[in-house]
Amino acid sequence: MALRIFTILLAVFLVSASTSAAQAEQSRDQGLFSGSFADAVWTVAAFVAVLVILSKVAWKPMVKRLNAREQHIQQQIDAANNARQQAEKLFDEYKQQGTKLIQDATDYARQRQEELLERARKEVLSLKQKAQDDIEYARVAALEKLWADATDIVSCLSQEVLGRTVTAEDNHRLMQDAIGQIKRQPDGNRKI
Repeated sequence: MALRIFTILLAVFLVSASTSAAQAEQSRDQGLFSGSFADAVWTVAAFVAVLVILSKVAWKPMVKRLNAREQHIQQQIDAANNARQQAEKLFDEYKQQGTKLIQDATDYARQRQEELLERARKEVLSLKQKAQDDIEYARVAALEKLWADATDIVSCLSQEVLGRTVTAEDNHRLMQDAIGQIKRQPDGNRKI
């Protein structure tokens, strides 16, 4: 219905405009505002009619579409802001998880280092104890060898001094007496 009215008014406007154009060509010598009162009324009426029709047909739908577009853009901006906030939240969560992973790895490395150091300390102590045991064993073996050699020397000397052969029993008894005397004396003052 509005389109029919618009078409009719447009046709009237075009007719009046063409009539006005024809009259303007005939009266070129006249000024800009020269013309009949009826032409002025028809021009104002046509302008008002076109203005009313355009406001109904074109202006309202155009404003409606612009408002819809504005709402759509605002929704997109809100969605983008929400997505940005969610991305920042996820970034913070991942950052915290990364920090926790680094802290856990550091703690694990520190714990592992302490375990390895403790194991190495135990191994060093074990090796030290074994070395001390080996040294003690070698010392005892050397002392026994020394006593055995000393026994042989004493046996040879007693044979030379006494002029008789010392039996194995005499030798053993003399050795036991000497060992007993050495054990009773402090370590630094051993005398044979």
